[in-house]
Amino acid sequence: MKNIIINSILTHFRDVKPKLEIDSNDSNFKEELGVDSLDMAEFVARIEQEYRIEIPDTDWSQIATVNLMAEYIHNANH
Repeated sequence: MKNIIINSILTHFRDVKPKLEIDSNDSNFKEELGVDSLDMAEFVARIEQEYRIEIPDTDWSQIATVNLMAEYIHNANH
């Protein structure tokens, strides 16, 4: 299940930032990959829509990497 979530996250991320390469699922979106707040907002909106969850702005620090995002989604759906 987690691999399916991770693949979905990576697909959405590539849609938002097509030229950005994620070398590790533990790379920090903002600090290591340079994702700005507009890109992050679009990315989060796509995830919210696909998984029918709401991710408050205050939780964005909890979803700073692909692995953290996958865990957040998994927990939100259980």
